[in-house]
Amino acid sequence: MDHFYDRQEAAREESAGRQTNKRTQLESALVTECGSCRKSWKLCMPCDADGVLDEVVFVVQGILSNVNLVPISAGKMEPKKAIRLGQRAEICGLNSQTFEEALARIAQSQDKFQQYFGGQFAQKMSTQNGHFGRAIATSNRIFTMRADYPNEQSTSFEPGVDPLGALERMTTREIFHGPDNVVKYYRRAQNSSKELMLRASEASFSGWYPGGFKIGDIVDLEASLVAVQTMEGGIKVTCRLHALTLLDNTYSKVRRHEGGHDVGPTKSPRRKQHCEERQAKGLPRRQYRSDEE
Repeated sequence: MDHFYDRQEAAREESAGRQTNKRTQLESALVTECGSCRKSWKLCMPCDADGVLDEVVFVVQGILSNVNLVPISAGKMEPKKAIRLGQRAEICGLNSQTFEEALARIAQSQDKFQQYFGGQFAQKMSTQNGHFGRAIATSNRIFTMRADYPNEQSTSFEPGVDPLGALERMTTREIFHGPDNVVKYYRRAQNSSKELMLRASEASFSGWYPGGFKIGDIVDLEASLVAVQTMEGGIKVTCRLHALTLLDNTYSKVRRHEGGHDVGPTKSPRRKQHCEERQAKGLPRRQYRSDEE
């Protein structure tokens, strides 16, 4: 975001559309292991009388301040390099009160990990302090080591995430795309009124693709807290990305138009026809690298 981005108006729009989520009853939350590797732990809540556990997922609305999602055109990689590929998104609230309240609820949930690990607990998830106020940085790896989850079933990539099959070709016996690696991408229907921004029962949503998100977009971010073991043997908390929903890209479009960013070359008639054919098949026309100015 730069001086072409209307931060004040975007902050008003983002705050007006947000509804404060009900406070999670964290008293009954439990810390459980992720798989059999004993290297990571997550926060879960009992969801029925039989004691079935469901992971605690936070939904926070904010403005996309940094994004680095799926590389769809990456070539062949060795497993030790492919395992580092990730999907990252950071949102800020431009110092709005409701965003700060969301951060407070997340901080409250981190106390559960601190109580569970005691003296072994080393580091809480940090909230970035930048020019746009505090921010939440989330990430999720695209692949998981098979040695850590020998009994886990692999999962197919979401539509629009791997249209060229580049990521599928990286899958080997050593690494796989599992349920915990899945990040879902959505967008709110353009004909939905802004007043219905967070009322999913009335507004309509559809699948979207990673390249459709730009810095400055107003989004819904779904994430959970995961505790992982550090090289020194301590425990730190990270924020795992689960889903990203595009709510409004009006202000990021204005910024790119006024600043000349992300405009791209004019398409030839043949290229234009090719893009229209891909769009008719439900595929993204093209995924540009996200601008990070």
